Amino acid sequence: MIAVAAGMEHSRRSMNQQVFVRDWNSVIETAYVGNAECARCHEDQATKHAAMGHSGTLFTEGLCDRFASLLDRDIADPERDGRFRFQCLGSEFSVSFSNAKDRVSLPIQFAVGSGKHAVTFLTLLESDDGEPKALEHRLSLFHHQTETGLTPSHAGLEVANQLDDLGRLKRGGDVTTCIGCHSTTGQVRGTRVDDLRAGVGCESCHGPGRKHVATMDRGMSALHIAFGKNKATAQEELHLCGRCHRSPENLSVLPDPNEPKLARFQPVGLAQSACFQKSDGVLRCTTCHDPHLSVDRTVTDFDARCRQCHTATQPNPITCSVQPTGECTSCHMPAVEVHPGISFHDHWIRKRGATSP
Repeated sequence: MIAVAAGMEHSRRSMNQQVFVRDWNSVIETAYVGNAECARCHEDQATKHAAMGHSGTLFTEGLCDRFASLLDRDIADPERDGRFRFQCLGSEFSVSFSNAKDRVSLPIQFAVGSGKHAVTFLTLLESDDGEPKALEHRLSLFHHQTETGLTPSHAGLEVANQLDDLGRLKRGGDVTTCIGCHSTTGQVRGTRVDDLRAGVGCESCHGPGRKHVATMDRGMSALHIAFGKNKATAQEELHLCGRCHRSPENLSVLPDPNEPKLARFQPVGLAQSACFQKSDGVLRCTTCHDPHLSVDRTVTDFDARCRQCHTATQPNPITCSVQPTGECTSCHMPAVEVHPGISFHDHWIRKRGATSP
């Protein structure tokens, strides 16, 4: 069961104006108010955010309809002798794996990922020691949910028990981090998640909004919210994004500069870049990425940002002798395939193959 606190509201009229009043004593006390509440005043940002991948990174309801294309198909495991089959019993979405010897099945609770790169399925399991426990399912969706394939890191795994046919067991922080990075709030309690707000919402970055909303509704001066416009430093932005996209301190060992998976850890790569280290805080995540929009795919826009610093008109200019007028990212931030069909741009800004720009 997923418990979500609901708010109640009413309005009163005074002469020719309508005053919005919230009765905070009539609701379950919660620090979070939800995206719709933020949209009352920040409609433009909310509209943009609703169309980007972050808003749909975790799904728990309507899975039968959302993944209807998978239903009642026999899908072969590319490595093992056996087949997967997705089915619905009522509203319960489930998957089974069968071979000549056995059959195992499990309901699917969560679809993780926006589908832009992939969607992976997750099921919470009973735990004897109280530590969160889940199965990361072996079969995922790729290429905008049009193709099935093995979930990243599942290739070559051995089978020790029946559940291994369906996926890989994850425990503890791996489970809570998976849920946490794909939702705004949620507490894993055995086989359920309490107070779940699925998707990376407004309050994932800006923090709990209840006090801010209550203050604004009463016509008082706005309370400061986390990461308001022009309020964060470059390092603070890096660490905010790095909570899920990885920060250097999250890794016990820094990956080799040419390790493909480094491209998945964008804040780690950016932190190693001379461009970041020597820009005195000018270069930051939001220099290139509007946090309320999906990633811009227009190469010329990124090149223009590079040339804001790397032009002959800047002090101590560094210009490119190979392509001085553009196509910066093709050499210095190339797309790197980290899994068949999934590529990310390397954010360690340099000539790939060397450790310095």
